[in-house]
Parts: sequence; C-alpha cells; structure tokens
Amino acid sequence: MSGSSEVICRPTKWFIWRALLMVAMFGGFAGYFLYDWKIGYPKKNYIIANYKAFSDAGQAWNENEESWKEYAASQTIPFEDDKTLYPADTNYDEKWPAILQTMERGNDEELWKDFSGEKGWPQAIDLEEGFKSAYKIREQLYASLVCFVLTAIALFFLIRTKARNMKVDNEAYHPPGGPRIPFADMVRIDKRKWESKGLATIYYQDGDEEKKAKVDGMVYGQFKEEDGAPAEVLFQRILANFEGELIELVEEDDEDEDDHSSEEDESASDPEENE
Repeated sequence: MSGSSEVICRPTKWFIWRALLMVAMFGGFAGYFLYDWKIGYPKKNYIIANYKAFSDAGQAWNENEESWKEYAASQTIPFEDDKTLYPADTNYDEKWPAILQTMERGNDEELWKDFSGEKGWPQAIDLEEGFKSAYKIREQLYASLVCFVLTAIALFFLIRTKARNMKVDNEAYHPPGGPRIPFADMVRIDKRKWESKGLATIYYQDGDEEKKAKVDGMVYGQFKEEDGAPAEVLFQRILANFEGELIELVEEDDEDEDDHSSEEDESASDPEENE
C-alpha cells in the first residue's frame, strides 16, 4: 500500500435522504391514522347522526304535519349508545337542527343541502358505508401505533448510521460500529456483490473464532467519480493489503462457451470417435 493517509467513508446522501423519506412517510401515516382515530372517524359518525335526523324527519312529516314545529323541536339527534363513536364534546341530548322546523312537504333533502353547506359537510352520505364502528375506530389507533414504532426504528437507524463511518488506515479496516480488523487477520473476502450492489463481506480471525464484517459502499462513501469514488478507493486499499482467499463472481467467457459447444457438436457428429 502506497501512502499512509486514512480513507474515510461517511454516510452518503443517498442513504440519508432515503432514511429521512422513511421517517417522514411512517410519521405521516402515524399522524393520519391518529387523526382519524381521535377526530376524523368520530366526526364522520356525528355528521351521519345529523343526516339520519333529516332522513327521519322526512319520514315523520306525513304523520306530524299539523303540529310539525312542536314535533321537530322536541326531537333529538339519533346517536348510538356507544359514546366512543362520537367526538368527546358531543351533547347526546342535542335537539334536531332548527332548520328542520321549517320543513314543508317532507323536503328533508333540500334542507340537508342547505344545512350541510353551511357546516361544510358532505352532501352525499352513505349511512351503511360511511358509519364507522368502534372496531374500525380502534383499528386507526392500532395502525397509528404500528407506524409510530416504524418511525422510531427508521429514526434510530438514521441517527446511528449518521454517527458512524468506515475507514482504512495503514494496518486495518474499521467497519461502522465494529471492532478494528487488522489486515493480517483477514482470511477471506467475498466480493461477488461488490460490482452490482457495492457490498463485500470480510471474514477474519478473532482468536479461535471466525467472524465477518461488511463493507457497504452504498451507505458509506458511494462511488461518484466527481467525489473521488471513496468507497471504491477504500475497498481497493483493503484488497491491496489482503493475502487470503478472494471470492469473486466468475463469468464464463462467451468464446470459451462457443468453443466448448463446437467440441461437443463435433464429438456428437463422429460416431466412430464416440465408440
């Protein structure tokens, strides 16, 4: 090995941006599911209960037309008994909206359009598909917790990797977060994935035990020529000081394959030679 300077490969932007993307994605999903559990789904159920009041009013009009205002003023929103289905500040004795007292000829759909428009609520409501059961609401909480865990895991690996590097000096390779590995202790290097994935495995002797360490050029250093291809420089420095077994991906030469095929064809076409 010529020269005495260290080669240091720090975490790459390629890894950092992808890790940040994972943190943002899982964190975003966690917040989205948490919102639906605490606010979104209960609010949808509250809107559906109000919509059902308008639907009930339309059906009750014919039987109570003569005393409609008094009848409508005495009715309450038809909430379910399970209070976990609705927002925490829900008044379960809430009366029908005052606009229903002005109903004429059972025109509940027109009144709902006016009422929901003022509230900023959807006008088209599916009572069966839109209603969220207690189980569906709890599902949002469980999904949120899972996403928060995944966010924490992604953040942990981002912080841990950001604080590490891999390097070589005159005598050894220093893997990220691992022990110093002297070149003299290396017994085997598997570089079959180096060209395609920037990954190599070093097997080394630690006392009576054989251990292994990774050289990950995609996470640390990268191969950009404008940056000097730090990962490639580091790996070549290791190979220059390595005297053990090198495992490489062997690709059979096309000309050798053609020659081998020709020999087989000639042998098969000569019956006397086969005998």
